[in-house]
Amino acid sequence: MEIRETDLPGIGKKYSMRLKEGKDLVLVIYHTGKREIYLLEDEEALCVFDLTEEEARELGFLLAGALYQPVKTEKMELILREVVMEWVKIETGSNFINKTIAELQIRRTTGVSVIAIDRKGKIIPSPDPYKEKIELGDILIVVGTRPQINHFLELCGRCSV
Repeated sequence: MEIRETDLPGIGKKYSMRLKEGKDLVLVIYHTGKREIYLLEDEEALCVFDLTEEEARELGFLLAGALYQPVKTEKMELILREVVMEWVKIETGSNFINKTIAELQIRRTTGVSVIAIDRKGKIIPSPDPYKEKIELGDILIVVGTRPQINHFLELCGRCSV
């Protein structure tokens, strides 16, 4: 991929690159720090927007993959073949009622991770394993292999999927 750089005397710099689909992406950086991004097709602007210096830095951070790196399709298919996610409802008589995830040693005992609790329609993401007590009617959102989840259901006692 070729990026063309052009000086814009008294204004700043212009950077252009041809995209795979045949359109041109143009970035103009002004001496003031302002940025303009143009999407061009046959020299006609299809889309134009302005960014402040801070917005441009944040966008660059995101584009560079600093916060998120997508998983390659082959790896994702392998993961999805092995990993199962279940919603498990805690019913009357369950061994889990009024106990924390840490007390139950769920991960150590079964290999299953509790990634969230649905409590009366309110989601508790990444519940604190030492503080959050499991209540009657909670729906535990768990992740593991099928055998791990089966073991988890055995320990739970009165639970339903």
